[in-house]
Amino acid sequence: MDQTEKLSIGIENILSVASDLVQEVERLKCVEEECQMLKEKLFLKQLTSSEQDVFALALDGHSVKEM
Repeated sequence: MDQTEKLSIGIENILSVASDLVQEVERLKCVEEECQMLKEKLFLKQLTSSEQDVFALALDGHSVKEM
């Protein structure tokens, strides 16, 4: 195996790792969004019914249940 072949294989490996990293970053972004949504739902579940109504009004009339 000559130097050119070794470089070609090395570049292919680097591109493969870079592709894997891009996919992992996208997956982590989705996980982060899901965690944020779950934190918000947990927060809302801890509110009393009256507090939920006030919170809904603060969100321009959107029902907490719609979230």
